[in-house]
Amino acid sequence: MKDYLLLFRGGEMQGLTEEDRNKHLAKWGEWIGGLSKEGKFVSGEPLGGESRVITGKKMTITDGPYAESKELVGGYLIIKAADLNGATEISRGCPIYEVNGTTEIRDIHHMDF
Repeated sequence: MKDYLLLFRGGEMQGLTEEDRNKHLAKWGEWIGGLSKEGKFVSGEPLGGESRVITGKKMTITDGPYAESKELVGGYLIIKAADLNGATEISRGCPIYEVNGTTEIRDIHHMDF
């Protein structure tokens, strides 16, 4: 089994009522709980809105990133899967698609130091 990073972008949560938002978040809990029981969940968290970007040799610091809301990374999971196809299948169960979000799936290359 290899580790894969799922990056969650976008999602139209702002239009949901509080009740619908809570139902949606409960689906996330169920999905992640199921992955955990299967031994496929490694870690993950939602991300807050405050951030900084450091760029280049001069290490210029700016607030941001300021991308369109559909492009903002809202959270991540690290999962275990046999291969990229397996990680893709796991990601299909994610509730983010119900609110028009997207998932980027990346393999993680562990470095030995």
